[in-house]
Amino acid sequence: MGYPFAARILGEVTKFDILTGWLAFLVFIPLAATSNDWALRKLGTVWKPLQRWTYAAAVLTLLHWASLHNWGSWVPAAIHFGPLAALSLYRVWYQYFRKRPARAVAA
Repeated sequence: MGYPFAARILGEVTKFDILTGWLAFLVFIPLAATSNDWALRKLGTVWKPLQRWTYAAAVLTLLHWASLHNWGSWVPAAIHFGPLAALSLYRVWYQYFRKRPARAVAA
């Protein structure tokens, strides 16, 4: 008898849009579980590198969304992912390119 729906599901998993969606979902699970004050205290310095997986999940989500819509128009993608891209660019600028006040030299 078997499970015909299981074969169908496993056949669909290898599609690019489904695979990227599931991978993004799997990345979001530990991020959601550790996005609270208790987890921050328990994880200590490990918390920050773990939360940086948000960027990978965002890229996977963008790829999932774009492939699901047959790689169509870029305008809806820009509307949905533009704010994330803008914040990421600001973060890079702030970290590496902004002018910093001169440090005082000890005598």
